Amino acid sequence: MTIRRLRHGRLRQDVVLVLAMSGALVAGSSWAQQAANQQVLTEIIVTAQKREQNIQDVPISVIALSAQQLRDGGVTDIKNLQALTPGLTVTSTTSENVTTARIRGIGTVGDNPGLESSVGVVIDGVYRPRNGVGFGDLGEIEQIEILEGPQGELFGKNNDAGVISIVTKRPSTTFGVTAEATGGNYNDREINASVTGPLGDISAARFYAGYQKRDGFLNINTGLGPNTDNRTDNRNMYTMRGQYLVTPSDAVNFLVIADYSKRNESCCGAVQVADGPFAGVADALASVPALGGRTGAVAEASPPLSPFNRQAYANYPITQQIRDTGISGELDWDLGPAKLTSITAWRDNTIISGNDVDYTGIDILQQPGTEGNQTDFKQASEEIRLAGKSGPLDWLVGGFFSSEILTSNTAIYAGNAWDLYISGLASATATPPGLPPNFLLIPGFTGQPPGRTFIPGVSGEADFYHQTSKSYAFFTNETYNITQGLDLTAGLRYTSEKKTADSNYVNPDGGSGCGRLLASPGAALLGLPPTSPLYNEGQFLFGYGCATLFNPFFGGHSTSQSLSEGNVSGTVKLSYRFTDDLMTYVSWANGYKAGGFNLARTTSATGPMGALTPNFDTEFPRETVQSYEVGIKSMLANRTVRLNASVFDQKYTNFQLNTYTGIQFVVSSIRKVESKGAEFDTTWSTPLSGLSLSGGVTYAFTNITDFGASLPLFAPNLATTLSRLNDRLSFAPLWSGVAAATYTAPISSSLEFHANVNEKYNSSYNTGSDLDPRKLQGAYGLLNARLGLGSPDGKWTVEIWGANIANKGYYQVGFDAPIQYNQIDAFLADPRTFGITARTKF
Repeated sequence: MTIRRLRHGRLRQDVVLVLAMSGALVAGSSWAQQAANQQVLTEIIVTAQKREQNIQDVPISVIALSAQQLRDGGVTDIKNLQALTPGLTVTSTTSENVTTARIRGIGTVGDNPGLESSVGVVIDGVYRPRNGVGFGDLGEIEQIEILEGPQGELFGKNNDAGVISIVTKRPSTTFGVTAEATGGNYNDREINASVTGPLGDISAARFYAGYQKRDGFLNINTGLGPNTDNRTDNRNMYTMRGQYLVTPSDAVNFLVIADYSKRNESCCGAVQVADGPFAGVADALASVPALGGRTGAVAEASPPLSPFNRQAYANYPITQQIRDTGISGELDWDLGPAKLTSITAWRDNTIISGNDVDYTGIDILQQPGTEGNQTDFKQASEEIRLAGKSGPLDWLVGGFFSSEILTSNTAIYAGNAWDLYISGLASATATPPGLPPNFLLIPGFTGQPPGRTFIPGVSGEADFYHQTSKSYAFFTNETYNITQGLDLTAGLRYTSEKKTADSNYVNPDGGSGCGRLLASPGAALLGLPPTSPLYNEGQFLFGYGCATLFNPFFGGHSTSQSLSEGNVSGTVKLSYRFTDDLMTYVSWANGYKAGGFNLARTTSATGPMGALTPNFDTEFPRETVQSYEVGIKSMLANRTVRLNASVFDQKYTNFQLNTYTGIQFVVSSIRKVESKGAEFDTTWSTPLSGLSLSGGVTYAFTNITDFGASLPLFAPNLATTLSRLNDRLSFAPLWSGVAAATYTAPISSSLEFHANVNEKYNSSYNTGSDLDPRKLQGAYGLLNARLGLGSPDGKWTVEIWGANIANKGYYQVGFDAPIQYNQIDAFLADPRTFGITARTKF
């Protein structure tokens, strides 16, 4: 269990903003007069080492956020947690179930269910193996801890960048009810409520329910249909969480938690960022009568592009249906000299998603929102720990077991415009600039009804994958007090992992579309030399017409793969406390992320001119890290200032990279990546009663030092001739900072004012895994604020709030537009939102 003993703010804003706000708040006040009443910061209790400790005693870089801080920041899930945390980025792509967290620039790249997370998410002691599984309304949060750097020794595999540990509120033996309602722009409507209290002499319960519905952040031009929704990226979800606590004695308690959430939404659309050389082909098809086109219709944005106008194109419906449920039981038993903890859990997460995967207004490709595009993840886990203290030794031993079953179905088909699109694209390579493409230039290729080469809704892929994973581990963590103030911590973990993957590749039409192309007279284009004026036509016609989803050499094949691996993770930390208020530490740790299998079609080459030979060996190796850190933790100015800082160096080997080329997902290993830098965070309880300031800065130089065999995937590559600007890993800003000011002041005996302003700053970084410079996101800052009035006892509160107040537009992820050579699309982050919230409790 995690405890916080004082509500207080954390600095999450740039210095100029804090000073300006502070000056306004204290105008007319005397700091000297207030100094005598200055509030001392009290301890924050965390469980970063699986035991309750003051955060100032933990030789790990940890950021802890209280329930009040999270409420002030509007945090309800791990995605908007990044607004309060320097060095943390969280992004989503094709659906919000595909959510990735990164710490110090390190995290899983790309949305492939075969890759596990580099940043572990733990909710109420239960490990969530994919970040997206932890995305959603988390209910009543007690505290969140962000542990930076590898945490494999205590938290296990797939935590080689850090851990986000979330603790929700437990049942209370005192009866209580809370209710909250919110209304905001984009027709936002939110309501949630909870009730807690005793159920007899030895038990208590808590139940929470929440609902949110909001219009979409993107406008949709539906083009030629059949999509009828004119907005996407909306919100329509509900969640329920129940807890039952039994305490038969002072020494024993047992907590059961069950939760269920469901989402039925339209998400996620994308916008054009950079046009490719053949952008006019789609627009030309929008007016073809045989496709249902009309004069003047457009299929995509026209230059100059303005992605932050939030105008997207999708003729095909964009849907996501997510169901997430689970149950866990935690036993805590104080045995006197030791404490036994057991956490047993079962979880099931399912998503059915559909999308217009070409993100245009014409029917190029279809991804139907049916069970053909369903991913289901089931997990059973057990962790048992025994911890105690023997003289100068704090000891802990434990074991962990998990069994995971992942099923993933992928169905993408040719649309009604596919034949004419690839024919026009191919012919456009030889068409003089300024003239429309000749859609029937390719000999022997009809490209339009009734003589179709590809069958809409049939030609394509309908693959299904089944992966199992069984893992067990044994671990220990010991802290020995060598002498007064000097502690040595050592930990060790052995993990055994076994995975199996069955891949079944299905072409519903037998791959006949590509087969007819290869049998047509147009196949002669493949034999032309590169100097021929028709060479590129053949490359595009067959590169796209026989792309992986149409490739007949996949169809009918099934493969079975397996891997077994063992790994030893460890840590050694030496800390010295000079005084009660000053501690320094030096640490070494290693960690790893398990190997696995690419659950997607790949061929032996990448890019539009890729080979037809399937790659059925999709295994990729484990990722490992060696980490070094030196830190200081201090309480200053009579314990009114908390200042913690660290310097770190993390060296990764075989960093797992997932790259989308515009045709296929390719998983490779970057031989060497290094993340090194420094960070600090601080909190100040100022002399002005009720005012606290806090902030943090992370400098992380996260660089690829050896590309290895992955180099051809990076710009310049087959998709672009542009060179990358540097070798910094994607989603790795050099500088990241947060700052906040919180002020609470009584207005009368029955009325209190509360205000919070916070800002998050990131320097520029690339949002594409291939480092194409067109995917660069420039530096930006996000300003959020919340102002409220309420009763001093918190019985009622009314707040007005705003997020991204300056309406800063920025990219979540930039990517190569599917089947649209050299064009870049992007998933956008949220625009400015604002509203009013009313809250009551009794």
